[in-house]
Amino acid sequence: MKPIKDKATSISSVFDAIAVPVVGLDSNLRIVTANSEARRFLTILDQTSSFEAVISKKRGLRKALNLAIETGQESKAKVTLKKEFKTEFMAIIRPIDPADNTNNISLVVTFEDRSSLRDVKAMRSDFVANVSHEIRSPLTAISGFVETLQGSASDDPDAQKLFLTMMEKEVTRMTHLVRDLLSLSQVEVKKRRAPKKIVDVNQIIKQAGESALTFITKHGKTLDVSTSTPLPDVAGNHDDLVRVLINLLENAAVYSRDGGVIQLRAHVENGDNPLGKPAVCVSVSDEGEGIPANEIPRLTERFYRIDKSHSRNVGGTGLGLAIVKHILLRHRGKLEIKSTLGEGSEFRFYLPVKKITE
Repeated sequence: MKPIKDKATSISSVFDAIAVPVVGLDSNLRIVTANSEARRFLTILDQTSSFEAVISKKRGLRKALNLAIETGQESKAKVTLKKEFKTEFMAIIRPIDPADNTNNISLVVTFEDRSSLRDVKAMRSDFVANVSHEIRSPLTAISGFVETLQGSASDDPDAQKLFLTMMEKEVTRMTHLVRDLLSLSQVEVKKRRAPKKIVDVNQIIKQAGESALTFITKHGKTLDVSTSTPLPDVAGNHDDLVRVLINLLENAAVYSRDGGVIQLRAHVENGDNPLGKPAVCVSVSDEGEGIPANEIPRLTERFYRIDKSHSRNVGGTGLGLAIVKHILLRHRGKLEIKSTLGEGSEFRFYLPVKKITE
C-alpha cells in the first residue's frame, strides 16, 4: 500500500497488519497514515490527507478527537457509515506519548465494527415481536376449537372431525411461520458476509425447477423453462439461491390463473441492469391478475400480503419475498418486480458474474 505521506513509510506496514480500520493523525488532525482497512471503509482517504473532510458531518467523532487532544486521555465515539449496508463503528481514540512520537502521530483512531452486534439485537427484538403478533391469531383459534370440543361438540363426531381438521391447519401454519422466521433470521445474520464459494447457476435452476414442479402441477399450472446455455458461475450459496427460485416459482403457482403457464428464464446481461455490471438475470413470470403499482414496493416487507385471506388459505406466511430479498442482499444481487394488471407479474433477480481474473 502506498502511504499517504512518505514519513509514514516506517509504520505503514505495521498499520496494514492490523485487521481493523486504523488511522494515525497529527496534532492538527491531519492524516499521517492509514491502513488498507481504513481506506476500504473511508474511501475519501484516497482523495485527501485531511481528516477534516472525513469528520465534517460526524460531530460526535470531532468532539471525541478534540477531547483526546485536550486531556491526553482515551475517548470514544459512535460513527455510522452508509455503504452497501449501514455500518456502525465505535471509534476509539488514543493519544500517543510525545516522547514516543517519532512519526508525528499524536492520535491513533481505531474503528471497531459493532454492526453485527446491533443486527443481532434488532433481529432478536423483531423475532419476538413478529412471533407474538402472528401466532396470536392461530393460538386464539385453536383455543376456541378446544373449548368447543370440550363443550357443545363433545358428543358430535362430525363437529369433532371438522374442528380437528381446522386445528391441524392452524398448527401447520404456525409451524411454517416459525420455520420461515428462523430462516429469515439466519439469512439476516449473514447478510454482511458476501458468499465466496463459486456455484453453478445452471444446476441451481435445474434443482429449483424440479423441486417446485410437483407444487406447480398440484395447483393446475405448467412450467416452461428456457435458459441461455451455459450460464456463467456466480459467487454464492447453492442452497440459498435454490430457495430464492423455489419461493418465486411457488408464488407464481399460487397467484397465476387456473391452467396458466409459469415461465422461468435466465440469460446474461453485460452491464445494462440494476447492478451496472455483468450479471446473470433469472426471471419468473406468471399469468395472474397482476399487482397494483402502489403495492409493489411493499411486497418484500415482512408479513405484507396484498390478499391476506388468499395467502393464508394457501398456507402463505407473508415471509417468502422477505427471505428472497435478504438472500439477494447477501449475494450483492438485486430483485426487480414488474406487473401489469390483468396480465401477470414478473419477478426478476440479478446476480453479479464471477470475474474470470479472480
